[in-house]
Amino acid sequence: MMQPPVRPRRILAVMDESDGQTALLTAAALAKRYDAELAVFGCVEPPPDLGVIARLSEQDPDQLLQRLCAEKTERMVERLARHLPDQQIAPQIRVGKAFIEIIKHVLDAGCDFVVKRAEPLSGIHRLLFASTDQHLLRKCPCPVWMQPDGAARLAKRVIAAVDVDLADAAEPETLMSLNRRVIETACLVAAPTGAQVTVLHGWDTAGEGLVWAFSSDRGARITADGYVNEILKERQVAMRRLIDTVGADQSGRDYPMLTPHLIRGAPETVIAQQSQALGADVVVMGTVARTGLSGVFIGNTAENIINTLECPVLAVKPEGFVSPLDPDFGKATVSSPSSP
Repeated sequence: MMQPPVRPRRILAVMDESDGQTALLTAAALAKRYDAELAVFGCVEPPPDLGVIARLSEQDPDQLLQRLCAEKTERMVERLARHLPDQQIAPQIRVGKAFIEIIKHVLDAGCDFVVKRAEPLSGIHRLLFASTDQHLLRKCPCPVWMQPDGAARLAKRVIAAVDVDLADAAEPETLMSLNRRVIETACLVAAPTGAQVTVLHGWDTAGEGLVWAFSSDRGARITADGYVNEILKERQVAMRRLIDTVGADQSGRDYPMLTPHLIRGAPETVIAQQSQALGADVVVMGTVARTGLSGVFIGNTAENIINTLECPVLAVKPEGFVSPLDPDFGKATVSSPSSP
């Protein structure tokens, strides 16, 4: 239900309090492009000290929450009428922690794509994701597109960040599947504008120091160069195989041109630098490369990348990922508990 990202059927827009409503308009544009249903969601988090507030105001706590829900619904209806005047959409409201209620709604309503405003953090210039967003990136079972204020509604420059180094992967098949899903999702968001998709892989040579250490002084340079070239060739072959596989899967469909881009360096650095150099409107990437319990925890590399990016992020999960908020969580196969 939530897993296939190729063609969304029910897109969830999480409405916010901004005037621009970038996330709503992005979701609406995607829904129109793919003839998908657009669902609109809002959440009311009970204020701290609700009981004290209710007592001092001589009101029932439930009545206070109902009033907050009514006021939020009224604002959402007004914004929907202003931004999407041709559509009749009844917003859904839930009370509770935002990320929990969003994921529960995704599961209950069968949503297969989420667009949400990236919550701004005051005093921090680069895009660091707030707590609610971090939880969604980690635990939401379907793709989540975080749109900061001022972002392009539709992406004209899309980066699909992949890891084609399967040798050290804890679950190589899961990583390969995730790479395909990252590219497919990048194609999905690129299609409305006919954007080109850059398939980016940051590769490094962790063993080069050992080559220098164990080679003779005279031949160390040649050996090290040979090692670096061999690693690069392996990654080029793996990238070509990945793109050919996605091309075969998409055979007969109108999907954007895929341009491979291999840059030497740590993925955290390469992806951040290339997103700026290429003027990316969104970076599509996997946040976990495992299924089961260990897949709940976002990898350190993925988290570092997300927190160094200054452009929108679209997070994708591997096939078989089960959210910890899903009633079926724990029934899936549990893999190694070590982090990716």
